[in-house]
Amino acid sequence: MTMNIGLNLFSVFQELNEDYFGTLEKVAEMGYKNIELISANFSTGQRFTDSFSLPVIKKKFDELGLNAFAAHEGVAPGKAIIDGNWDKIIEENAALGCKSIVFPMAFISGLDDTLQTAEHLNVVGKKCKEAGLDFYYHNHAHEFKRLGDSTLFDLLVENTEPELVKFELDLVWVMRGGHDPLTVLENLGNRCDMIHQKDLGTHVEPVNIFAALSEVENEDTMKLYREIVKPNDFVNLGTGIVNFENTYKKLNERGIVSYAIVENEGQQGNKFTSIASDLIVMEQYVQGLIKN
Repeated sequence: MTMNIGLNLFSVFQELNEDYFGTLEKVAEMGYKNIELISANFSTGQRFTDSFSLPVIKKKFDELGLNAFAAHEGVAPGKAIIDGNWDKIIEENAALGCKSIVFPMAFISGLDDTLQTAEHLNVVGKKCKEAGLDFYYHNHAHEFKRLGDSTLFDLLVENTEPELVKFELDLVWVMRGGHDPLTVLENLGNRCDMIHQKDLGTHVEPVNIFAALSEVENEDTMKLYREIVKPNDFVNLGTGIVNFENTYKKLNERGIVSYAIVENEGQQGNKFTSIASDLIVMEQYVQGLIKN
């Protein structure tokens, strides 16, 4: 299977808020061909498909040669996964050409809410499958919280149906959860054919964020993001701790990943400069190319 490079548009969410189509133009100009959509303007909460008509958005994608292969679609804080308007979400993203919908994060912390989340993911996954789309769960670090001999992530994998729910593995968040991403990928097998790639600064210590919390503090998984993870933890690709040569040599050998997706969460410098640099790194290791 050929591995394609993608860009998750969360990387430029602030720029999209200010100028949606202008940002897409810049993304295309720097050489990105595949984009993973985000659903809304995070400043206003309004869906982009409510601001601009579906035909207008799709026409712009086509003009720019952008393949919207997937979309991140969540629910409002405090809402259950199944409370989302999934029929509308599926219909809109299919009209934009998306083949996959990704649920970006569930705020799970224990056995009961994890099992309920798995149940809800199965329900949404079934809706997507009936519409001809794949459905994925995207991890952060808190899913790797230990629960006895297992982790919350293990419970999600074990209690979701393989034919309904796949996993978009964020490699660096796996590292921050204290696990080896290549081992997790191996265990997921064909259930993970899309990955997120970011890089973590060499200054970040500890990499495993659970090591920074006491056992009692670990009960509050969201404390990880409020107090441990810092805005400057993430850096441009190739400037941090990720061993790209080893990682992508093994990924290419496995031949399962179809999309390696840049997600730049760093907050240093100009975002367009950053994601342009990220694309050069990804071309070097994903495709064996170095852009002139």
